[in-house]
Amino acid sequence: MLIAEEERKGIGMDYKLVAIDLDDTLLADDLQISERTVEAIKEAQDGGVRVVIATGRMHSSALPYAKLLGLKHELITYNGALVKRVGDNQTLYHQPISVELAREVTEVAQEYDLHINFYLDDLLYVNKAGAEADYYEEVAGIKPILITEGAADFLDRPSTKLLIIEDDRAKLEEVLAELTAKFGDLLTITTSKVNFIEIMGQQVCKGTTLANRSTELGIKAEEVIAIGDSYNDLEMIEYAGLGVAVGNAKDEIKEEANYITGSNNEEGVAQVIEKFIL
Repeated sequence: MLIAEEERKGIGMDYKLVAIDLDDTLLADDLQISERTVEAIKEAQDGGVRVVIATGRMHSSALPYAKLLGLKHELITYNGALVKRVGDNQTLYHQPISVELAREVTEVAQEYDLHINFYLDDLLYVNKAGAEADYYEEVAGIKPILITEGAADFLDRPSTKLLIIEDDRAKLEEVLAELTAKFGDLLTITTSKVNFIEIMGQQVCKGTTLANRSTELGIKAEEVIAIGDSYNDLEMIEYAGLGVAVGNAKDEIKEEANYITGSNNEEGVAQVIEKFIL
């Protein structure tokens, strides 16, 4: 939690990279980015600061926002499983889930009759049509492709990640506990939105990918700001020299952050950039 001394330490630092979560952090509830926030990000980039989106979304879903902001470098997607350069679409890093593990997770999820998203070659496939598929399409702006054969049989290539959507909170918690018990040592399993279970390859998370990329660029952890709201942002908030939680973040995320800014509907990202960079 923020204290006055920590706030003073953050001001005056020479930050070189800002990593920003997308949903419920950079995006307001209407899925828009305010003009103030766009201008703050562009001004930070003009001043030499590297601004990076780090999201659980697909690359194709996050790319329009990166272009809107004039981002010039890498785009961290699928919670760190895929990194592509914005300008030329070059893949810099990709660590998908193996076919065998993806099939095993799918079998567990289907025992509970759950909706599952599969991501192959940055295309979205779903095991069933319905409210969950419609909701995801509305949020992500990506039209899903319905799998006509059995989901496990469909998987003939590694999936960049898997996503389970379930509105019944008790059922979601039960599945999360079972998946963690069975696959916790083999996969990264976390949550983002309240009805999402996000599943990635072993040790894949935003924090690890951000740390590796920063090291490649010669940027130290203390020169990084990371801003997020949910459990899939925790590792990058812990890694960064200035870990920031937006005002609408989960309480556990706020507890680990160095600084708490305004909510996603209060231009919290712009507040951070204006305070610590501009």
